[in-house]
Amino acid sequence: MKNKERSLIESTKHASGKYGGFSFGGCQPGGVQVINPLRKGIEFPNGAKSALLLTFDVEGNYGNGRGSEDLEISNYDRICNRLETNGIPATFNIVGKMVEDRGPDFIQRMLDGGSEIAPHGYVHDLNKRHGGDKVYAGHYGPAENNMQINDGIQAIEKNIDSTVKGYRLPYGHFNEYSYDAMEGARLQWASHVGIDGYGTQPFQIGLGNKIYNLVEIPLDNQTFDWPIWMADEKTNKSFVDAVRAYCRSRNIQFVRTPQGGVAIWHQRMFEAIDNQSVFTLLCHPINLAVNKAVWRNPLEQFLFPVIDLLGELNRTKEAWVCTCAQMTEFYRQVISL
Repeated sequence: MKNKERSLIESTKHASGKYGGFSFGGCQPGGVQVINPLRKGIEFPNGAKSALLLTFDVEGNYGNGRGSEDLEISNYDRICNRLETNGIPATFNIVGKMVEDRGPDFIQRMLDGGSEIAPHGYVHDLNKRHGGDKVYAGHYGPAENNMQINDGIQAIEKNIDSTVKGYRLPYGHFNEYSYDAMEGARLQWASHVGIDGYGTQPFQIGLGNKIYNLVEIPLDNQTFDWPIWMADEKTNKSFVDAVRAYCRSRNIQFVRTPQGGVAIWHQRMFEAIDNQSVFTLLCHPINLAVNKAVWRNPLEQFLFPVIDLLGELNRTKEAWVCTCAQMTEFYRQVISL
């Protein structure tokens, strides 16, 4: 909601189906099985022993972001230029309705730069399509989940000459009907499960007694950009507290500024390298398009230093910087799915 802060973790349990729920704010969805996790220390295609994924949730004002959607869209050319200069790709997860409403040109720019695009739902909040107050995929049954998954794919594929390979649902909230729909669409990867309780390594996901033919790529559910920039310290206290606790445990100053964000994200990268593991970073570019003096210019002072470091780590082979689709292809080769 644009004008009123709403907690991002209300009604966190699945309301339909037997399994699922919310993966952020210290919550763990029910019924998740971690099958065949990628072992740590494995050698990646560029010879590195660790891997880093930069992912963006492209949602404009269709979700919770309060920045300028026009500025967000204009920023993508600069973001893609910076990625190209550093010779690295990213994964952009895009709300399908945003592609339809704003046109495909800014999405095509991402593809032209060598990055991956995938849906971030057809709509961000499902009640905007179905009415009522239930916003999460895990609160809906098979019909609504099929619409959310397939219409999100169609919104991209009918406008862009690209084949969608994966999916990230808004809020990291799902149930088995969500995964049934993704498997039915013959997708290869999903990225909804947070690292707490599941680790950072990609794995084949199970829900209850069913194992899905999808590679789950866990993502950062503590120090991603929402609690750094936008989360209200009262309404979404658990998000802010998670970042504060992380900083305290690493002796990092907890400062909600671009420089503070860079320090946190740098620490995450170097921990992945030290642990010879995989780490998936999450950024919402709408949050980098907010005019607020204390944040100054987060695109220049937060995101670009992060991209530059990722480029250096990739060049020196300290890490392999890849897309979700590239990680999935590698995982399937190693695990022989």
